Amino acid sequence: MKFLSKIFGSTEDKQADGRTAFHPSKSCPECGTKLAAWDEDGAWHCPNLDCPARVRERIEHWCSPEAMNIAGADKAVVAQLVGRGLVRDVAELYSLRLAEVAGLKGRGKAFAGRLLEAVTASKTREAWRVLHGLGIPQLDAEAAMQLGRHFAAVDDILAAGPERLVKQAGVSDAVARNIAYWYADNVNRRLVRRLQKAGVNFKTAPG
Repeated sequence: MKFLSKIFGSTEDKQADGRTAFHPSKSCPECGTKLAAWDEDGAWHCPNLDCPARVRERIEHWCSPEAMNIAGADKAVVAQLVGRGLVRDVAELYSLRLAEVAGLKGRGKAFAGRLLEAVTASKTREAWRVLHGLGIPQLDAEAAMQLGRHFAAVDDILAAGPERLVKQAGVSDAVARNIAYWYADNVNRRLVRRLQKAGVNFKTAPG
């Protein structure tokens, strides 16, 4: 799973022969950061981790049915939460208040109550969903479940190191390296601690 928002905006110029020339944007339309062509298809992405578009992508993925399955947290709701500065990362979902959610455009107390109940319920989801929800590149749901069968907790997986992940759980070298690289970032380490403090389940059930 990548969170490198693709930029589709462009400018168009009419050439002398009547054809249209395509000029990709040079900066992110959301945050103004210079774009980079990072993936194999040459698509342009915003490299700024704090770009609102990338923040939304990470939170949308965390809330998705494939990850933490937080009902009601669709793209429109996530966009409002991020746009109002109420949520800047997935851990902040667990500190939302009823009045804050009820104040979203087109929502109300009934919706807010249901959403917060769904957020609370997500704390008890299977640990593989937490691992998948973190958005580590190439770590899909299948690989997350595979890892969960061989380690007692998500933090054990994150701290294991590439060689042990490959040997003990049989995941690919690429997945193992990406896990280690992700967890080496202090921001991500703090995120893990904050999720644990919020009461999100990190315990797996190895077979």
